[in-house]
Amino acid sequence: MEYALLSFLANDILQFAGITFILMGIFKKLNMRTIEIFIISILLSLIATYTPDFTIANMYLNQLLGHFFETIGDYIVSCFPLFNWLVLPVCGMLFGENLIRCNNKEKLYKKIFEVSGLMALIMVIIGFLSLRGMFSVTGGTVPEKLAYLHISIPDIFILIIIALFITSIFYFISKKCSSTINNLVKRTSGNVTIIYIIQWILILSLTYLYPYLFIETNLFIAIAVLLLIIIASVVLAEIYVKLKNYLV
Repeated sequence: MEYALLSFLANDILQFAGITFILMGIFKKLNMRTIEIFIISILLSLIATYTPDFTIANMYLNQLLGHFFETIGDYIVSCFPLFNWLVLPVCGMLFGENLIRCNNKEKLYKKIFEVSGLMALIMVIIGFLSLRGMFSVTGGTVPEKLAYLHISIPDIFILIIIALFITSIFYFISKKCSSTINNLVKRTSGNVTIIYIIQWILILSLTYLYPYLFIETNLFIAIAVLLLIIIASVVLAEIYVKLKNYLV
């Protein structure tokens, strides 16, 4: 019973997405501009980055509060807390609004590629010289292996630079691709939530089945299974959408 209740209260990226949607609705109801929401998200991220973990005695409430900021305790896993991660979707909103208003996307993406590419190269060099990964544990006590679940302000800066660099690369690649490939990418992007749900069904199913498969895993098998899950989830999402449209 204890495990079931903790699992029910547990949070992951889908719960974070749901809370974010609700919060955005509240912000829009208050007629707040995206730049104002961005400032709030930065403040929340600073609080999450530079204040100690918030932990209380009641483990159920502790797990519930983990949806909003990093909590830690026995059997408690606080994944993708709102305070840490909100700034990323808000940055996406800012980028999207400016992209819609942009009259020369070619020039915009070229500038993004040049600036973000240079900054990404500098960060890679610094990372190699300092022998550090991109995810810090600033202000938190979460184990090192879970540090990516509680990103800090420096991590967010790196993620945004990398995301902009990759986005600019894909923009120029898309200019060279056929309409068939671009349409596939567009449909897949539209199905991303369905794909994510299917992926987790497949991953959890394999997790429970693994002890009975008697297969010794290695890097090659892990990569092969990962690719199969990605392909299967994309195909199943396409089938689901077509079936849904047919029935409706």
